[in-house]
Formats: sequence, C-alpha cells, structure tokens
Amino acid sequence: MIRWTIMINHDFEEFRNTFVHILAYGYKDNTYKFALARFLLDYCKNIHFDILVKKIKNDERYIIHYDEIASAFLKYYWHQEFRYRIKQNSHNEKPPSVIKILRNTFGDQYIPEDFSRYIKYENKKVAIAKQQIMKKVFGNARSKTSLVIPRFQKIRIGTKAILKNIFYDYDDDKQCIYLSPLGAYFINQNYTFLFKTMILEWSKYLEKINTFPRLIAKIETDESRRRSLTHYITIFEDAKHCFYCNGQLRRPSTHVDHFIPWSYIFDDNAWNLVLSCQECNCKKSNSLSQYKFLDYLIERNSKYENKIPILKKSLNELDFGHGWRPEIRKHYSNCKEYGFLQIQM
Repeated sequence: MIRWTIMINHDFEEFRNTFVHILAYGYKDNTYKFALARFLLDYCKNIHFDILVKKIKNDERYIIHYDEIASAFLKYYWHQEFRYRIKQNSHNEKPPSVIKILRNTFGDQYIPEDFSRYIKYENKKVAIAKQQIMKKVFGNARSKTSLVIPRFQKIRIGTKAILKNIFYDYDDDKQCIYLSPLGAYFINQNYTFLFKTMILEWSKYLEKINTFPRLIAKIETDESRRRSLTHYITIFEDAKHCFYCNGQLRRPSTHVDHFIPWSYIFDDNAWNLVLSCQECNCKKSNSLSQYKFLDYLIERNSKYENKIPILKKSLNELDFGHGWRPEIRKHYSNCKEYGFLQIQM
C-alpha cells in the first residue's frame, strides 16, 4: 500500500497543475468545463480507497457513460437557471444548449423545488431533457455536438493549445470516457482543494457576465434551505398594515416577504424584508413589485434605521462608501435586468 501511495504522490504536481490550469486558463465559451470538472470531483469523491488502489495496481480504468454525466449536468444547471437565472455565457440571445433545453422542456418560470424533489412528479420531462442534453451536448465530436469532453483537457502552452489526456480518454462512438485510476486517486485525495478551486473559478467566470450577489453560495450547493423569518414579525412590530395593499395585518396570516426576491438576493437581510398579508405575499411570489414600492422601502428603512439595531446593521453592511440607498436601487434594477418580472400589487 505504501509503495503505491509513494508512486502516486510523485505524480501529484502534474495532476494538480493540469487541473488548475484547465479551470483557470483553459478556453471557455460557457461554463461546461466547470460542470464537467464538478462531475469528475463528485464521481471520484465517492470511490472507496481500497477500490482506488486496486484499480491502480491493475491499471484498470473507470468506464463512465455519457448519460451519467448528462444527468449530472441537468442537476447542476437546474437551480442556477430556475432559481437564480444565472447567465452561463456572454451571449444574451444565444445561451448554452443545456440552458435552452431546460427552458424548452420545463419553461422559463421560477421553480422553487429542489431538483431531487421536482423529479419525483416530472419524470417524463426530466427524461426528455436528459435525452436532449445527450444529443446536443454529448453527441459526437465529428458533428460538433460533443465538445466539452474532447476539449476539457486542452491546455495552453505559449500560443498553442495542446491536448493532454492526463485524466481520461474518451470514445464518442461508445459514448463513454475511460477515467485514469491515477487521476481518480488524485482527485479523491485532493477533493476539498479541487472543489474550492472549481467553485472559485466558476464564480470568477460568472462574475464577468452577471451582477448577482453571492454567486459562490449560489453555485456551491444544488439544494438550499430557507430559514424561518417569523421572528421578523416582532422586529417590525410597528408595521400594522400590509406593505403592498395597506390592509390591516392580523398575526396568524402575517407574512415576511423579501422585497427583492430571495432567489436573487440569496439572503435574509433586514433591509429587504417587509410585512405583508398572505394574499399579497402569495401573489408577488418570486416577482418584483412596482417601482413605487422601492421608494416605500427606502422610506421605511430611513425611518427605522436608528430604531431597529438589526436593520441598521444590515444597512451598514450594504453601504460600500456611497450610502445604502443607491445600493438598494442597484439591486432592484439588476434584478429586473435579469428577467425577474414586475407584478402589479
């Protein structure tokens, strides 16, 4: 066991440098390389150590079929598209194929469920989407419908792009990759470092084409749980009427609403929370209210800024040197720009 470990350690630097180079410096027209890197990380993380060593001793590669990778792509991009509307390339009118497939199959509306829950009652649509991803993203390099698998391991040396099949070989006709046991061992043993590098580089790429807050948090996990906000009812106890319809609030049916949708803000900041009646909260859902309510929010925050400590703290955190008011307006405008629709309240 020690002999094999020493041999593998000898090659770690080459694997590490290549993996980081692919993520940080490899050519990218969209985020597919990051998604494939994530799949390799997830796959190798779950391989038992004894099996890894046995594969290395026998020089036996792991056979991974494209449909397994396609299923992972469907999961990875699900919440980024339907929860957060994160752009995955710089072409506004021509999103990557996987995004077009998701929209064509499931629509373009906000879907609150986690993917693992959604597939329980939409298996047919999931199967259709997976089939289309296989065809459009993992087809065949000769027909230019399989690009991420062949191009993933291309690295730049000077002005040249060189294919370095250090992690896997592939066969488009058989629709599979042959994962190196040595590469699998390296990924398994360096998972935490590589995962953080992948998330960081994916986020850096997205930051160039998105203005979303908390991008890293949004792509880091496929599932997210929202916290209860009921304690904010007592924090804003002076609010006796619905923020939107001005109807009188009654405790059992009082809701705490994210003025700018949670799926954009991805946080429970006090400055963005208002009390509403159940009807208005359900009506607004994941949309933006009219612009006039933005003025009401800023007026509310100004009025209570020095009266509610948690509100003041959240406003201070929002101030990057030009005051918190323009930052709130910027969040509202950016949210609208990314396709969050306004609804008449």
